[in-house]
Amino acid sequence: MPPPGGPPDSIPPTLIAVHPDSYAVVAWGGTEEEVRFEFDESISEQNLQLAARIYPFELRPRVSKGDRELRVRPRAGWATDRIYHIHVEPVVQDLFRNRISEPIRHVISTGLPIPENAVGGAVFDRITGLALTNGRVDVVRLPDTLRYGGAVDSAGRFNLATLPLGDYHAIGYEDLNNNTRADDFDRSDTIPVSLGAADTVVLEFHVFKHDTLGPQLVEVTPIDSLTLELGFDGYLDPEAPLPTATVELIALADSSAVDLDTLFHAWRYTAWRDSVERARRAAADTAAPADTAAPADTAARRALPPPAEGLERPAEAAEEPAVLPERRIYAIAAAPIPPGSYRVRVHRLLNLSGLEGDSEASYDQPEPEPPPEEPPPEPPPDTAAPLPVPGRRR
Repeated sequence: MPPPGGPPDSIPPTLIAVHPDSYAVVAWGGTEEEVRFEFDESISEQNLQLAARIYPFELRPRVSKGDRELRVRPRAGWATDRIYHIHVEPVVQDLFRNRISEPIRHVISTGLPIPENAVGGAVFDRITGLALTNGRVDVVRLPDTLRYGGAVDSAGRFNLATLPLGDYHAIGYEDLNNNTRADDFDRSDTIPVSLGAADTVVLEFHVFKHDTLGPQLVEVTPIDSLTLELGFDGYLDPEAPLPTATVELIALADSSAVDLDTLFHAWRYTAWRDSVERARRAAADTAAPADTAAPADTAARRALPPPAEGLERPAEAAEEPAVLPERRIYAIAAAPIPPGSYRVRVHRLLNLSGLEGDSEASYDQPEPEPPPEEPPPEPPPDTAAPLPVPGRRR
């Protein structure tokens, strides 16, 4: 006889109805009413308490099930005049462990009209400039601190819609311990938001670990006789101005000050150094003898007709690189720094958290390296005839 049962089931449960409907305004105000999600097959009790979240955020909503239903309600009951977001997470599965592939979002109201506003955008790592894939975004309404939110997707994007009108404190953060709230040790960024009934707000969060103290100088490295690299214990604001008065360089032997010409953030120093190198190469190429025949592409450019009067050839758009924070700045002296011991003092330097710091450190300026000695010229080859080798006397 054929074996009992049927073909294996590999299709996850399908949502076929929700009661009440999404965007319904209901006259609820107690603990008995529930939002019911109905599926096309029996669902498992596994991971049942992790299957749903309610916003305004509730840590442990009441979640139960029937044969094909998932039922959700707040433990303390529904509050009147409130907009609720119910999120069913992709842990719901059938009896064959086939999970739903996408989260389910449902919105109802217990009295307030449901607006058509939205808050969306992305969360980025401020240090690397890359999208934060394990982040979350919360928007906390002021002054009642009702919290709405959700996780970002695989590209760091988020979208929150139909929020109550008012002012919000929005925070994007890296949820390291998966407790769905921003802790002091989480990297985060905050933005104030005001929402009307039809507003669409786009936000970009750039998260980083916030400091509690200003930056402290921890290392001074001489690059050459003119340049010093100053290393700090935290990331600096790469856009903050750097007047030369920020850094003092004092000789320990006689307490004389060394004049500084320029201070650079790391990204500006790299750009300046590269431009100097390009100018040096261009000068070397100009001094070299020119070829008699121009390259084909150069000749082709010379053959182009001039632009018509009133028109200009469009310049190629060059994307500016993202300015990422560093722990370093560079000091360029006005004249070569004599060898010896020095004290470097830094005043009111700004870090990413907006805190200013004063600090100092000592270092030794080494003797400049002597230029490499050129090898002596080789003697000219001897073109005279070789002398005969005298034979031995017999």
